[in-house]
Amino acid sequence: MPELYRSYTWGGDTWERGFADLFSLERDISRAAREYSLNQAHLLRIARWGRLRNKNRISCPNPIRITLYVDGMPAYWLKREPENAICILGCQVRGFGPTYCSKILHFAVPQIFGALDTRLVRTFGMTDDLNDPQYQLLDLHASRSSDRWTINPRQEGWPREYGTWVEILNLIAQTLNGAGTQCPHPSLYVQSGLREEGVWLPADVETALFSYASQQIEEVKKK
Repeated sequence: MPELYRSYTWGGDTWERGFADLFSLERDISRAAREYSLNQAHLLRIARWGRLRNKNRISCPNPIRITLYVDGMPAYWLKREPENAICILGCQVRGFGPTYCSKILHFAVPQIFGALDTRLVRTFGMTDDLNDPQYQLLDLHASRSSDRWTINPRQEGWPREYGTWVEILNLIAQTLNGAGTQCPHPSLYVQSGLREEGVWLPADVETALFSYASQQIEEVKKK
């Protein structure tokens, strides 16, 4: 897992560069979530970072009406009912589907959430394009339309299986921390107070698993 975490890359953002893009987004969006000021500007930043194609469709209340922190700490009900948070976002944010709503939560409350995108669903869900995936953890499908993949929010497993995914990320984080396996955070994360040195958060686990999913998909492409 530490090696998978180090191997994460997206648009030139790498561990060697300190995950500068991930850090900047988490710092600003988690602060906005604490201050109840999440708005369209934050969504557009996530959309640009994630390379969402049609950004003109994005709209939301200003601010988004969701309580993610109470007295500076993650709201106690988030871990118990994570699917409710993504439903609230799905009802308020136009232009974002399951993947991008989960990215909001990844950056807003990394202590609880991680993102769930099509690479992860193709690797850990029921999508059959990876030829008998090694770890089937989710009762979800990713569908291909033209040259892009999507997670259909109308399928039976949504949003229930997002709750399952959050439970998995939390369990893996607890297991790694309990075993003394340290997360190799870039130094800026620790210096800024976003992380305790070596302690895995669910968002860190998701970062590592995204690397694993990307590697699995690339291997299939080569074949």
